[in-house]
Amino acid sequence: MSYEQESQLLAQYEKLAEAGRIVEPSEIKKAYEEKVGHRIGGQQIYRVLARHGWRKVMTRSTHPKKATYEAIKASKKLKYDWKKKEHMFGVDEFV
Repeated sequence: MSYEQESQLLAQYEKLAEAGRIVEPSEIKKAYEEKVGHRIGGQQIYRVLARHGWRKVMTRSTHPKKATYEAIKASKKLKYDWKKKEHMFGVDEFV
C-alpha cells in the first residue's frame, strides 16, 4: 500500500480521534487488512502509524501536584487532641 493510500485510510480515524473517540490499533489493522486483501503482521500497523506521525496518547496516572509518598505517610502520623479546642481555634474562649 502506498503512503498516500495509508494517509487516506488513517484520515477517517484521525477525524474520530479529534472528536474525542479512543482509536485502537486493532480497528485500524482490520481496515488495513481489508484494504490490502490479506493478513498483516502484528507490528506492521504500528510501523504504519509511526510513519504517519501518530503517537500513543494516554491519560496521566497521577496528578502532577500530588504529594510525595513520604509526605502522605508523615501526615498520617500526626495526632490531634480533639478535647482541646484551642488547637482548632487558637483561643481559650471555647474551652
